[in-house]
Amino acid sequence: MKPFLHFTALERRGIIALIILTTISTYTPTMIAHYFPLKTDKDTLFQKDMAAFQADLKKAPPPPKKHITFYRPRQSVITVDINRADSAAWESLKGIGPVLAARITRFRDKLGGFYAISQIRETYGLPDSTFNKIQPYLRLNAVSLKKLDLNSADEQTLAQHPYIRYKLARLIVLYRNNNGPFSQPTDLLGIPLVDDSIYRKIEHYIKTEKPPI
Repeated sequence: MKPFLHFTALERRGIIALIILTTISTYTPTMIAHYFPLKTDKDTLFQKDMAAFQADLKKAPPPPKKHITFYRPRQSVITVDINRADSAAWESLKGIGPVLAARITRFRDKLGGFYAISQIRETYGLPDSTFNKIQPYLRLNAVSLKKLDLNSADEQTLAQHPYIRYKLARLIVLYRNNNGPFSQPTDLLGIPLVDDSIYRKIEHYIKTEKPPI
C-alpha cells in the first residue's frame, strides 16, 4: 500500500470520506440505543402503575394534622376559707376579679359571716357558671356569725342586714312595740311576712336577749 501522501488530492478526500462513513455506520446504532432506548412492555407497565399510584394519592384524604401538646407543671390547688379570705385570696380563684372579690367580702361583712358555702352564690353579679367552677376550692373551716338582738337592735340596724332589709325591719320593731320583747327567735314567725324559708335564712343571724329591767 502506498503512503497516504502519495495519493492524489481526490483520492485522499475519498479515503477520508470512507473512514468517516465507516465510523458513523459503526457507532451510530450504539449511540441511538443509548440515547433513544426502545420502549418495552415493562416500561409501559411501569408508567401505568405510576399513573394509577398518583391517581390514588389524589383521591386519598389528607393526613391528619399533628397537634403539639404542651404540658405545664401542675400547680398546687388553692383553697379559700370563705369566712377568713380577703380580696386577694378571692382573686386567686379563676373567674374572680377585683370587683367580684370586693362584692363577696362586702356581702359577708353585711351578713355577719357565712354559715354555708352555697351563700357565695347569692353575691350580686356572680354568675352560676363561675360559682360552679370555684366551689370545689371553697372551704368553711370555722363559723362565727355576728348576730342581731331582736329586742335591742333598732330599725336602721336591722334594715342593713341583707336578709332582713327595710320592710321586715319595720315590721319587727312594730311587732316588738305592740307585743313586747321577743322571748325566742321563733317568735319571728308570728310576723305575716316571715314564712319558713325566710326564717331558715334569718335564724342564723338573730338572737333574743332579755332587755334590762
